[in-house]
Amino acid sequence: MILRKMFFEVEFIYPRRRVSWRKQGRIIDLLRPLFEGYLFVVCPKERITLFDQLLRMSKLNIAWLVYSAGTLVPILNAERQLIQQLIGSDGIVDVSMVKNRNNQLEIVNGPLVGLENIVKKVSRRKRRITVEIPIFEEKRDIELEGILVDTDIKEGRLT
Repeated sequence: MILRKMFFEVEFIYPRRRVSWRKQGRIIDLLRPLFEGYLFVVCPKERITLFDQLLRMSKLNIAWLVYSAGTLVPILNAERQLIQQLIGSDGIVDVSMVKNRNNQLEIVNGPLVGLENIVKKVSRRKRRITVEIPIFEEKRDIELEGILVDTDIKEGRLT
């Protein structure tokens, strides 16, 4: 990536998610962005202004930077920790295994372990788990890959 060569002291995070679906009896796997159009940057606070200036001077045609009052917008630590927990070390949200015990959702394996509170919907047919992730102080619904290992969960909203 050209940005890494230009800004070697800055860490770039491009979270992606694994998505698969059936087409004509075959399973097709893709990697899609977790947040369409977002690239996250980790750098010390005192370097943000310099990074912003260098980015503007580089003319890389990056049009969708998140600005407020003329400066780049930082995400909250809680948001960053959640994203890092989901993407793990390889930057990809992997498949989670879901189980239903006494009408209680339990994530038994995968990046959503311990994050049952952000799950909004489970679809057995599509093998999808819809989660609500806060980013830039607003909540976004995102579909992640999920496998149901129990037959008690029916497609629909969780209570």
